[in-house]
Amino acid sequence: MARQLKEVGFVHLHVHSSYSLLEGALKVGDIVKSALADHQPALALTDTNNLFGALEFSEKAAGSGIQPIAGMQLSVAFEAVDPMARVARPAGSLVVLAQNETGYGNLLRLASRAYFDTGLGEAPCVSAAALAESSAGLIALTGGFTGPLDAA
Repeated sequence: MARQLKEVGFVHLHVHSSYSLLEGALKVGDIVKSALADHQPALALTDTNNLFGALEFSEKAAGSGIQPIAGMQLSVAFEAVDPMARVARPAGSLVVLAQNETGYGNLLRLASRAYFDTGLGEAPCVSAAALAESSAGLIALTGGFTGPLDAA
């Protein structure tokens, strides 16, 4: 039987783990333990430009009674620097969360494009057009100091 909450309380929607290469140090299990201690009903894992920890996170969170939310912090290029370039220069990042199965598929697609659509040695990112093409089932959080709203 599904539990019904009278009050949702706090839910972290932007958490980095050790799978955020060179950015995070927390192991997925430790993140889930902290969320349990805070009585969080749900939690989003949003490592930078990857979903490497998504499976481990989903299994550990769901096994602990926490609703896992798949997501990532995605580098997005909003304007082209060089018209001959395959991808524009990243102007910032968005936290992108999967709302449903379609959204999860689009997260996978965008994570792959971030690496395959950029040249060797370039930082992974997707164009704003690629994000728009694969936006079904996704929720984008535009806040934060590297987000497009702050830059504007």
